[in-house]
Amino acid sequence: MARQRASDTESIVNAAARVFERKGYSDTTIDDIAAEAKVSKPTVYQYAKSKQWLLDTIVERVIYSLRDQIAEIVEADLTPGDRLERFVHASVRNATRHRTYYAVMFSGQTALSPLALRRFRDFSNDSDAAVRAMVRDCVADGSVRDDIDLGVVVRLLNGMLTSVHRWYSPKAPNALDAEQIADEALKMLRGFILAPAPRPRANFRR
Repeated sequence: MARQRASDTESIVNAAARVFERKGYSDTTIDDIAAEAKVSKPTVYQYAKSKQWLLDTIVERVIYSLRDQIAEIVEADLTPGDRLERFVHASVRNATRHRTYYAVMFSGQTALSPLALRRFRDFSNDSDAAVRAMVRDCVADGSVRDDIDLGVVVRLLNGMLTSVHRWYSPKAPNALDAEQIADEALKMLRGFILAPAPRPRANFRR
C-alpha cells in the first residue's frame, strides 16, 4: 500500500523516525525527511522546528509514554508480583508498538539536545529505581527468590525488555504479538528469578 502524504506533525515525526533509523541522525537531511513524508521542505518546517526538534520529540514521546505507564503500575492496587508482571507487559507492548522510535532513541542519544539528554537520563534513573522497588517488594513477599543481586537483576531485566525492538518483526513467519512475547519473557523469568510455581494473575492485555 502506498504511503500517504504527511499532513500533520505526527506524520512528519514518523517520517523522520523512519529516515533516522535507516540513515542515522547525522546523515539525514530535512530534504530526506520531506521525501519520506512526500511533502515539500517548507511543509516539513510548518510542522517541525528543526531536525534536532524531531529527534528530541521522538525520544521524549518514548520516555513519557513508558514513564506514565510505570507510574500507573506503581500506584495500582496489585500484589508486588502482579505489578512486576504488568511492568513486563507494558514494556514489551511499548517496545513493539514504537520499535522505530526505540531504535532512533538508542542510536541517537549522543545527538540529543542537552535538555532532551537530561530528560532521557532522568527517565532512565527513575525507571531503574521504580523497577528496583518492584523487584525488592517481590523478594519481600516471596514471589522473587531472595538470593539475587538486585542491581544486576534490574539492569538485566530492563536490558532484556528494551532490546525487544531490535528483533521484533510483526511480519515474521509465526510472529507472536506483544502480549505473547511478554508471556514468554515471564516464563523465562520464572526459571531464574520468579517463584517457580505459577500463580493466578490479573489480565494485563489491552
